[in-house]
Amino acid sequence: MSGATFADDEKFSFTPFTRHPFFTQVNNWIIDKVICPGRQVIVDLGCGPGAVTKLILEHVSGTEPPPRVIGVDPSPSAIAKARAAISSKVAEFMEGSAELLSRLVPPADAVVFLNAIHLVEDKHQVLGEIRKTLKPRGLLGFNSTFFAGAYVEGTSGFWRRWVVRAVQVLREKGISVRHDGHAAAMKWFSADDYAAACEAAGLRPTTVELVKVEMTPESLADIGQFSLFIEGALPGVPLEEGSEALLKGLDRTLDELKVPSVSRNWLEVVAEAV
Repeated sequence: MSGATFADDEKFSFTPFTRHPFFTQVNNWIIDKVICPGRQVIVDLGCGPGAVTKLILEHVSGTEPPPRVIGVDPSPSAIAKARAAISSKVAEFMEGSAELLSRLVPPADAVVFLNAIHLVEDKHQVLGEIRKTLKPRGLLGFNSTFFAGAYVEGTSGFWRRWVVRAVQVLREKGISVRHDGHAAAMKWFSADDYAAACEAAGLRPTTVELVKVEMTPESLADIGQFSLFIEGALPGVPLEEGSEALLKGLDRTLDELKVPSVSRNWLEVVAEAV
């Protein structure tokens, strides 16, 4: 996700969630480690409408010679928005999928894949494709808050209660919910799973860390309006009804637990092409 990557309906996009300060924090954490002097071709994979691309361009501002920054996303509408929002001479955008990355872009010094790897069904294949794209010693940086380990100790009850309350709201309206877990593209890896998948693809993890952020009620409400969160939390429920139920369920949960915010982990990984 830089975000709205796989969301077709703008109303249920990831974009509102990207406006919270911690979103910039967790992305800059990766960019600071991956985008260093000498990186001449930088790929922002899953660039969406360009939120992370902007952070990269801020990071390389004044670098001589300037790097080539390439945003790649499968959504035509996201690419159009990125092109409209970013007028930098060193940035370009192209439509395409992570599964075909090495055929789309030139050999890269760095690839960032932020807030989106959890959306990929075959993570091993995509990591192999990223390895094909990277030059030797090139760096991959990716992060996600949708992984096994995202819940900070003591907070898992909040997330369960939120979904339970949302389901209650739906049942009050006569809408039933399937109970078959996460959507197929949302199967969660652990930190160890991601490290092992990197190794298998020829990418040596140099950093695997958890960064804890505090999610405010406003940010929780925004993530509760994101299509893929709705589909994962309330499988089979139409987005409109699901988003409404999650908002009401969030209000009930926060009122019951009396918490001002909820901690959540972001997984932050940097790996080097070997």
